[in-house]
Amino acid sequence: MPNTTHQQNPPVNDSDVIVSIRNGNNEAYALLVTKYQAKIFSIFVRSIQSHAVAAELAQDVFLKAYEKLEQFSLDRKFSSWITAIAINTLRDYWRKDGRKSSFTDELDLEHVVSESTVETDILNSSIKAVIQQLPSLYREALLLRFRDDLPVKEVAESLGIGVSAAKMRLKRGIEIVSAAVEGRHE
Repeated sequence: MPNTTHQQNPPVNDSDVIVSIRNGNNEAYALLVTKYQAKIFSIFVRSIQSHAVAAELAQDVFLKAYEKLEQFSLDRKFSSWITAIAINTLRDYWRKDGRKSSFTDELDLEHVVSESTVETDILNSSIKAVIQQLPSLYREALLLRFRDDLPVKEVAESLGIGVSAAKMRLKRGIEIVSAAVEGRHE
């Protein structure tokens, strides 16, 4: 008797997909696009606030990643690698646009608090303002870690730095934000 229970497909193993692509199965790249498109799109849409531009930049990221797939080292995480490409693409976008900002212009903290109070709104506004004023090396590390919920190792890989450097940027960024927010509320 055939098994009638519905089985889900196992999660896509990025390394297996990449090996398949390198072996000539170009259609397999759609699996990676499907898996990471929401994550990459969200990096852009939070910073740019334009769905059309965000979609175009996300498409550029996947095209760049595909063109450089031979350079990808299978001992790295694909998610960190493509996030790094997205961050660099956004930096290029801001540079071409004549802006000094990086991918962290817009910080969405509203999802953190379900019951908003005046005090919470003031605190969130203060934190946003301080984070937006941070040097990009701290701002990017903080947002990758806390907004995008990446582990420290992936923050490091996404920024192209070592784990200890990522930890230091996070520590220093938190110290700056804490001191500034405390100073505003004394």
